[in-house]
Amino acid sequence: MPTTIHHWCIWHIMKKIPSKLNGYKGHNKIEQEMSHVVWNSYTKEAFDRNWIDFLRKYGLGGNKWLSELYEDRHIWIPVYLDHHFWARMRSTQRSESMHSFFNKFITRNSPLRQFGKQDDNCLASR
Repeated sequence: MPTTIHHWCIWHIMKKIPSKLNGYKGHNKIEQEMSHVVWNSYTKEAFDRNWIDFLRKYGLGGNKWLSELYEDRHIWIPVYLDHHFWARMRSTQRSESMHSFFNKFITRNSPLRQFGKQDDNCLASR
């Protein structure tokens, strides 16, 4: 299928920010600002400018992970993907977030008896 367009799941990328940038001072603020740049840049030029400003502000120009993400921005940044039809699907966030939630209580190897007990805990936490 030569005309198929693939893109990375932005939810997975954003979920990795804490582990990838945890060693930096003010990493919580870095995470918030990166999210803002990704979601609130409405043109490609604005994203590029905002990304460069973000890297400079936090001294992240030498971060390999962020450099690689920037090189591949055309397959995960929303403004770079907006000219393709995605049927309003931006990521696997809905199913992945549910998996993440339920994995706190049960796994695929959990016995049925544990599932019954954890089901109540799961519902109570929601």
